[in-house]
Amino acid sequence: MMKKVLLCVLALLPLAAHAGKITISNPEEQELKGGKRLCIYESSLYLFTLVTRSQSCPYSKTFDSSDSEK
Repeated sequence: MMKKVLLCVLALLPLAAHAGKITISNPEEQELKGGKRLCIYESSLYLFTLVTRSQSCPYSKTFDSSDSEK
């Protein structure tokens, strides 16, 4: 019985990865006009962009997976 439950949980993991929140680290950074910075957070499944006035992008950021640009 335990093996069946574990198998079901493992089978559903890919679905869980596509819903909810995702944290991505180490963004690519591009300097924009006016002192703004473009932060590009990308994984194999998701792409998020953030424009900030900060001198550097946050190292890691949590996004809602439904907002992905991919």
